[in-house]
Amino acid sequence: MADTEPVGTTTSTATLPLLPPSFCAFLRDNHINAEVYNTSRQLPRYVRIIRYHQRSKQYIDELVQQIQADAGCRVSKVDSVPGFIEIADQTIRLSQISAYNNGDIVGMDVSSGIAALALSVEPGDNVLDLCCAPGAKLLLLADLLDNHQKGVKRGTVTGVDISPHRAATCKSLVKKHAGNDRGFIRVFVDDGTTFDYKAPQHGWHDPQVVKAASTSINSPSSSSDSSVAQSKRQKRAVLGHPWFAPKLLSTVYACSGTQLYDRVLVDAECTHDGSLVHVQKYAQWGWEQLDARVVDGNRSVTVPILQSKLLENGWQLLKPGGVLVYSTCSLSRYQNEFVLGGFLARHAEDEAVLESVPLLTDSGAIVTSSIWAPVDDDEWDRSGLSQRRSVFSRMCHAVRLDPLVSNTSGMFIARIKKLKHGVQLEESEIIPLALPPSIQQI
Repeated sequence: MADTEPVGTTTSTATLPLLPPSFCAFLRDNHINAEVYNTSRQLPRYVRIIRYHQRSKQYIDELVQQIQADAGCRVSKVDSVPGFIEIADQTIRLSQISAYNNGDIVGMDVSSGIAALALSVEPGDNVLDLCCAPGAKLLLLADLLDNHQKGVKRGTVTGVDISPHRAATCKSLVKKHAGNDRGFIRVFVDDGTTFDYKAPQHGWHDPQVVKAASTSINSPSSSSDSSVAQSKRQKRAVLGHPWFAPKLLSTVYACSGTQLYDRVLVDAECTHDGSLVHVQKYAQWGWEQLDARVVDGNRSVTVPILQSKLLENGWQLLKPGGVLVYSTCSLSRYQNEFVLGGFLARHAEDEAVLESVPLLTDSGAIVTSSIWAPVDDDEWDRSGLSQRRSVFSRMCHAVRLDPLVSNTSGMFIARIKKLKHGVQLEESEIIPLALPPSIQQI
């Protein structure tokens, strides 16, 4: 899920040109209303205030005025989502805004912010962001852990992304904006479907703590693993080391935790069809790139399977009593309801329960849309889901942000509480409820 935009990009306010036939076929097969792409010209741009909870009301009010002066259009706080600012003209470039150049704000759609805030992170939590690039969510989660009270544990954020290039982008964002928070952030280049490092040990970022632990780290008897397995794990730690830990000692200690995470965000890789600004850019870049990234091959089939594996692995890394948020910026039911439904079919009600998404239940909150479900017996039968009615009934607290009504990019969000551990599953069992038909090239 893309949660921020590169500086210097612009987007035309004109209605999108005729969408290419292959993408229209993708929309039909995924039951996505093509009219949604004509609303992108009406959507605002959003930014987030860095370290919002440390800022005074006067500071925030003056910041809004300053951004409005730089942008030359209406700028206002998003009252229902703390720390977010709405810029009415989406074509405004962040490089025009002095607050961005000074590191006071970062580009982030409010829909991504709602997904991250749905975790209800508190100081002391160990948080895992399983698909962390390009890094705006990671920064927000680190902000939420900030605590100046003496004797209160800070907590940690661990980010994972399979792409070295995207992880590097994440690293740059952390370096620019995280400040003192960067000492509590780990970033791994690793596959989110198989990532298995637990939350870090207390003090893992403190050189003195690491130095004191060096004896036990290097002791042959300090681990129950075989020497071969231990060597392999240390090698993997070097290859996928946190970006701030260049030495083997600090890397191994940073990766030697044994506790599961309190909070897990799976903002899964998707076809990005709900990110309207990105779809609109393909009109400038060339529609053939849209085909390559969304339509070509079996991507509409392989992506929901990938999402199911990411969700399942995130769940395995979550401690009982913890909360996982699954989200995508796709409008496809195959990447949303069917992935979540497959997960709930694997995990009974005494193991996993959906909860309301914070910030979307209060009066004045951003308007949401109901999730998709068959509306009558005929549709249940046609969809082949008649035996899955109970699964859909458990999804009642999941939500969709629809650009046609929410004034944001498209987003699907489900907040899931873990009541207990379940049985270990075979990889063949980790599948969505259903998959879309193959996209035929036109």
